[in-house]
Amino acid sequence: MQDLSNRIIILLIITYIITQFYSPPVLYIVTVILTTLVMLLSMIFSRVLPRIFSGIMIGIGIIIMYVQKAGFEVWAESITKNLPLVCLIIVVPILTIPIEIGKYDDSITQFASKLNGKPQLLYIFLSSTFYILGPITNLGSIHIIHSIVKIMNLPVEFLGRLYIRGFSSINTWSPYFASVFLVVYYLNIPMLYFLPFGLLLSFFQFWTANIVFSFKEKQSINFGAIESKANIRKKKLYELLFFLLLLSGTIFILEVESAINVSVIIIITAIVYSFIWGKYLKEFRRFIKEVNLFQKKIIPSQANEVSLFLSAGFFGVVLSKTVISDIFSDLWTQISHLSILLLILFTIALVGLLSFVGIHQIVVITSILSSVSPTNVGLHDITFAMILLSSWAVAGTVSPITPTNVVTSNILKVDVYQIILKWNLLYTVLISCVHTMVIYCVHLLL
Repeated sequence: MQDLSNRIIILLIITYIITQFYSPPVLYIVTVILTTLVMLLSMIFSRVLPRIFSGIMIGIGIIIMYVQKAGFEVWAESITKNLPLVCLIIVVPILTIPIEIGKYDDSITQFASKLNGKPQLLYIFLSSTFYILGPITNLGSIHIIHSIVKIMNLPVEFLGRLYIRGFSSINTWSPYFASVFLVVYYLNIPMLYFLPFGLLLSFFQFWTANIVFSFKEKQSINFGAIESKANIRKKKLYELLFFLLLLSGTIFILEVESAINVSVIIIITAIVYSFIWGKYLKEFRRFIKEVNLFQKKIIPSQANEVSLFLSAGFFGVVLSKTVISDIFSDLWTQISHLSILLLILFTIALVGLLSFVGIHQIVVITSILSSVSPTNVGLHDITFAMILLSSWAVAGTVSPITPTNVVTSNILKVDVYQIILKWNLLYTVLISCVHTMVIYCVHLLL
């Protein structure tokens, strides 16, 4: 069953790519059928909570569609709405294979160990490492960085802050992240155009986290002796940075110069570059072996995300065709008439609070995107995108069910609510306020 599910997913990705260049009606129908199968199969292999949320969204959506007597086109649009996003989150992690084969993490470990006795510099360096590894390896960056620092015996209260804040700071700008792609995809904003604004949000996340750590938290954490390593292989660090910059540059150039869907550009570029990278490392046979293992582990390793994103896309389209969409729109419009500043803070706080009680941010943000028009509330598309991505980042720090907190809780062996409430609540409140002011300033300038 698991092997069959993975084969269907790969077939769906191939079919999706083909339809972006050649799309006869029969191939479109095949894509809809395959997407439906993947949605159902991913639910079967999901954990309990994602399965419940997905089931509720699909169930409500089906009832509404049945009542409205929706035609095939509406069903097809709903089912495939987030298909580009799902293909993206499945394929991009293939880039972790050459990173692991090339042992780039060893060089980072050697550099980090040189910061013995300098917790502030260590925090800055490791936070920066998320910017290098995170956009490509996604959630895998937490595992990679943990493997880098585990021999250094760093306190768990230090790592619990570092992992959550470091990872969430990528959610606002990386073109390979589901959060960014979802928002710019729905708002039809060119990725390259949005990038500076996403990086602006991330810049303030980075420095807010570092300032909070430096002035409030560092003194209360007991750092033991850290083993120092010599012989830092700087060539490996430069090599890693070169490949990642080349990859990003290729994607941005192709997006500007071609009419191809950006999701297809990212998917094809990621696959091609990972093969070139594997060949460059002279470990191509091992690379092929790892690719085979990779495609066999899509399900169950990514079942939660696939299930949630497909069902949220389905639910979002259905919601946009009901009176609930009008209620959402009216609420946001009324608040915008009171104050744009209040609207920004309200959106960030609402998504964060709903995430804290277990409602995944993709459900709320997809609903907002499907119901609220930036123009109707007096916002530029860029400003609206910044609000939603800030909301996603904040939600990621306070939700007990997001993979970021779940993974961090598991590898550090601490309660997820300790990570959220004891170690990261102050940062979450501060970054919500800081982002609100930053976004409001951007709103005044656009």
